[in-house]
Amino acid sequence: MEKYVEFFIKYKKILLIFLIVLNIFFLLGIFRIRINTDFTLFMSRNSKYVAILNKMEQTFLSNDQVNVIFELNFDPLSLEGLKKIKEIEKKIKSIDGILDVVSPLPDEIPVGFRKINVSEITEENYSYAINFIKMMNIENIVEKNGKYYLMLYVIPRKGEIVKKLDSVLSDIPHYFAGTKYLEEKIFDYMLFIIFTLPPLAILTVFFVFKWRLGDFKATFFSVFPAGIGALWTMGFIGWVKGEISLLTILAPIFTIVMGSADGLHFVSHYIDLKKGRDKIQALTETFRSTGIAMILTTVTTVAGFLSLAFISSQSLSELSIISSIGITFAGIATWLFLPIILLHDDIKTVERESKISKLFESLLGKKSIIISIILFTAFFPGIFMINNEFYMIDMYKDYTEVKKNIDISQDIFGMSIPVFAYFETTFDPIEPEFANKVLRIEEEFRKNGNKVVSFYDVLTSINEKILKREGYPENSAQVKILLNLVPNIYTNFLNRDKKAGRIIIFPKEINRTQLESIERLVEDPIKVTGIPYVMKEMNEKIVPQQIKSLLFAVLMVFVIVFIRFKDLKKAFISIFPISLTLVVLFGFMGYSGIKLSIITATMGSIVVGVGIDYAIHFIENFGYNLKKYSEVDLVLTKTYETTSKPILANALGLAIGLSVLILSPFKIHEYLVMIMWVTMTSSSFLSLSLLPTLLSKIYKSN
Repeated sequence: MEKYVEFFIKYKKILLIFLIVLNIFFLLGIFRIRINTDFTLFMSRNSKYVAILNKMEQTFLSNDQVNVIFELNFDPLSLEGLKKIKEIEKKIKSIDGILDVVSPLPDEIPVGFRKINVSEITEENYSYAINFIKMMNIENIVEKNGKYYLMLYVIPRKGEIVKKLDSVLSDIPHYFAGTKYLEEKIFDYMLFIIFTLPPLAILTVFFVFKWRLGDFKATFFSVFPAGIGALWTMGFIGWVKGEISLLTILAPIFTIVMGSADGLHFVSHYIDLKKGRDKIQALTETFRSTGIAMILTTVTTVAGFLSLAFISSQSLSELSIISSIGITFAGIATWLFLPIILLHDDIKTVERESKISKLFESLLGKKSIIISIILFTAFFPGIFMINNEFYMIDMYKDYTEVKKNIDISQDIFGMSIPVFAYFETTFDPIEPEFANKVLRIEEEFRKNGNKVVSFYDVLTSINEKILKREGYPENSAQVKILLNLVPNIYTNFLNRDKKAGRIIIFPKEINRTQLESIERLVEDPIKVTGIPYVMKEMNEKIVPQQIKSLLFAVLMVFVIVFIRFKDLKKAFISIFPISLTLVVLFGFMGYSGIKLSIITATMGSIVVGVGIDYAIHFIENFGYNLKKYSEVDLVLTKTYETTSKPILANALGLAIGLSVLILSPFKIHEYLVMIMWVTMTSSSFLSLSLLPTLLSKIYKSN
């Protein structure tokens, strides 16, 4: 270790210049980042629903619509009301990026065996317009609580359109719904997260660490590696990936709250060892006592994150890789640049007694074993209560604009997020036999409380009102006659050239039962798709994949620790606290109703990575003291004095640091905060009570 410290003394200036260059390079990378709000990021690899969704997009140039709900203070079915509706439509159609608008009153409607233009409502065509609306049994106009509500389906091309709609329609009270709206709104929320939460995370971690270290300068040095790691992580995302998603946005925050652990341990040990030594001697002893532990903790934390690759999600794999790189960056900053700063500046030593540390120490021995058994017994049943039904409407807090819009859509029209039934045929899809099959399936959808919109409904209504014949036309000749009367807007539901079509379904509720019910009703060649199905597929895979992920993480950590200590007992003891913490984690999720999703799934790997860090630091320092003292109780006391405060400060720092996510508009981030507090409390407790107790028993028995 002496030679390593000499290296820093010799090349201090060169390393500082290298640090400045790296910081500038990664800072420039941040400005290359763009935000990806696509919900298909939640998809499983090789998702059948995404494949269908992509086909539908190629056929209709759009795979989703924005539902715009207008709150009107006039009767929309009056002459003036219809005029205003057509004015609203024109405003929307004038926006660049709008493919079409599905309205209760298309610009051309059938009257007898001809079509008339009603894009401009007059006294002459008003009666025809009203008759058409009544004929079609339009559900897009609702009267409720003394107000009228109108819903238009806006079909966009690719690109953002919600802000444009908001601007053009600013003089009319309106609300949005639909997956496209949810995706675009995420952009605004993610901007807020990027520019506020990482700085707040650093600030909160800083104040917690100051409580442990006392000195402002020492605290700054301890969080310095984490800040550098987060900067490099963001820059890495910009230079390599170029975009950040709802999941990968967590990587820099994870880097800050988890990468700060080594910095705190290093500075804390340096302060303790500086008593009676000069800076060079203190730094040498710090590397000797905790240097290997820092390398191991970085490797095991990375291993914990990499285990997420077992979960079948491209975005989660990216999060695991980027977080692993971020933790590695923080480790490099701790090893390569923190010693230079410590050699350059003097740090004051501030003695502070920790009452929490004393409390934990009082629980050593039989008490820790009894409490551990109680924890296992209490939380294990909760594992079987875990709910893994997670959908996009579960993401937002109640106060957000998105959640309020969704609730209004559900309350007024009984619909929120649509799904689709898409089909491709080898024959003309207007054929009566196939059309009647679709209509029969639609009727079953409606019996289950779902709302349905399709081309075949329109043609059936026209046939019944004009030809006075029940149902869909009996033969192709009649169909072709009526096709001339179908408003052009409904071509958004049928593409005869590609022999394909789609049905829009608004489920009564977005849950597994309802989605499976819809899927069971469809028959070949009709297939269901939509973002709710993409997320349902992910939900079904996540539990077994999470089990594989955690088993792999624990196994990897066990192997790494065994290679370091070359002792099976130490290796088993080290993973015991994290195994029990995992039981507490998933039991708590089951009891509290926190849904298991690909976002909350990350916490299992964090528990493994962080929990083993505490065990490694304790065991490594225990071995260091064992070489100096022969009595096991004295070794345990010295180890406890050195490690308990940084472990507790780090656990508190992680929990409080991640607590900045409470400000996020996403409910799932709030869940992460709750989970972090539970896991850090139990992990630090077990590492400072059960682990020392087991070590003591092993070494006293030898």
